[in-house]
Amino acid sequence: MKASARRLRLPAVATRILRDECGIASIEFAFVAVFAIILFLGTVEIALEMIADASVQAAAQAASRVGLTTTAPSTGSRVQEAQTIVQSILGGWKNVSGTITVTELNYGNYGYGNVASSTYTPTQDMGGYGDVVAYNIQLKMPGITGIPKLFGVNELTFERNFIVQNEK
Repeated sequence: MKASARRLRLPAVATRILRDECGIASIEFAFVAVFAIILFLGTVEIALEMIADASVQAAAQAASRVGLTTTAPSTGSRVQEAQTIVQSILGGWKNVSGTITVTELNYGNYGYGNVASSTYTPTQDMGGYGDVVAYNIQLKMPGITGIPKLFGVNELTFERNFIVQNEK
């Protein structure tokens, strides 16, 4: 026989090990589990972000109602009451290192014509009856599961703006 025609024979133990299929499922699971866990955490992250966004929406709507009522707040000013409402709705997001910002800009009363003036600047209050007020409510927080950081997003921002005219 020629040397090239000879086969290299493996020992019987090595042949049995190479043909043994025990443990294949665990190896396949190791490959698939990484993607399944990332998919699961991504789904949880998106769901929590949707809840946070809906919370900001609810807080903005509730805070804007303060300006739409014809009665004065029972305690404090309209600004304080709006911020109290926003804090009560969004307060739980502070537990995940969230920061809440409420900004009100009073654009005055359109009847006075001061908004059309080129030198007019809005004031930082809720205004009086008949004034037009813009609300900006913002929630900033890091991702909850860490998935956004994988894509370079270190901070999530949820924001709503409402413009209302205080009732007279």
